[in-house]
Amino acid sequence: MTYPLPLRLAAITLVITAPACNPALNWREVRMENLTAMLPCKPDQAQRMVRLANQDLTLQMAGCEASGALYAISHARVVSPDQAMAVQADWRSVALANMQATSVQTQAIRLAKPVVGMSTAPPDTTNVSTDPALDMLEAQGRRPDGSAVQARLVWFTRGVDIYHVAAYGPQLDSEKVEMLFSDLRLQ
Repeated sequence: MTYPLPLRLAAITLVITAPACNPALNWREVRMENLTAMLPCKPDQAQRMVRLANQDLTLQMAGCEASGALYAISHARVVSPDQAMAVQADWRSVALANMQATSVQTQAIRLAKPVVGMSTAPPDTTNVSTDPALDMLEAQGRRPDGSAVQARLVWFTRGVDIYHVAAYGPQLDSEKVEMLFSDLRLQ
């Protein structure tokens, strides 16, 4: 029995597009230095030299795009802990400037596993806390092409290590962003 051409084309289209019906997010554990995070897809990894707070640093990055959003973790190491907060502050400024941020709000979040020695503020204020709150920035801005972008951004330090966790997209899904930030762990 032969089927009419429209039915055959519909069947072929279904077979070709069936893989696209798989879930868009495939959460997986990703490690960078002492940080473990859950990313919703297999990340690409790269490193490059950057200049932050008048220092040349190697920036390690892992990130992927899923459901129209970019999810990423990054790491840089400074020579001494007293340089970390200046680098973190400059990194934050550069990131917000790059996305032409027009609206930035702060929301406190906590790591899944608190760590002694982690800091989000100058070393003399919080670096001995065993349960520090992290400041997550919720920012609205523009991409270089002028399109709207939302971002959720977190920076924190531990000794000489500075970490950055981010989600960017035209419209961020709160549930997916929560998954990214709720399971951050420092070893």
